[in-house]
Formats: sequence, structure tokens, C-alpha cells
Amino acid sequence: MGVLGCGGSVIAVFFAIIAAFPLLGWLNWLTTLPAALLAIIFSGIGIVANQQRSIAVIGLIAGIFVFFWAMFRLSLGGGIF
Repeated sequence: MGVLGCGGSVIAVFFAIIAAFPLLGWLNWLTTLPAALLAIIFSGIGIVANQQRSIAVIGLIAGIFVFFWAMFRLSLGGGIF
């Protein structure tokens, strides 16, 4: 589960970079936030289950960072941009 969470974080980062362009902030709602939430959940399960704990911790930290970055980005654009 740790690898799945870390992979989800990488996907969330990819979509967060794309959504950083002007007028593409709506992608945060459709791609970045769900991917970051799934990465956080899977990484948390990986930490609890002690399955590749270091990768799960990296995925958890990256998922939390990307989630808050996307929320910050959405707050700048009024939830749309």
C-alpha cells in the first residue's frame, strides 16, 4: 500500500503542476485533490500495516503537501481558477 500511496502522490504532483497554469485551477477539483486524498489514505494504510514504511511515509508527506498546495491555489482563485 505504501508504493500505491507514493505513486498516487506523484500523480497528484503531476496534476498540481498542470493546474498551476492560469485558468486551469478547476483541474485541482477533478484530479489533484482526489489523487492526493487517495495517496494519503493508501500511505496511511501502508504505515499502519508496516508495508514498506519509508515509502509510505514519503507518500503521506507528499500527499499532505500537495493537498494543502491545491487548497491554497484554489483559495487564490476563488475556488475556480
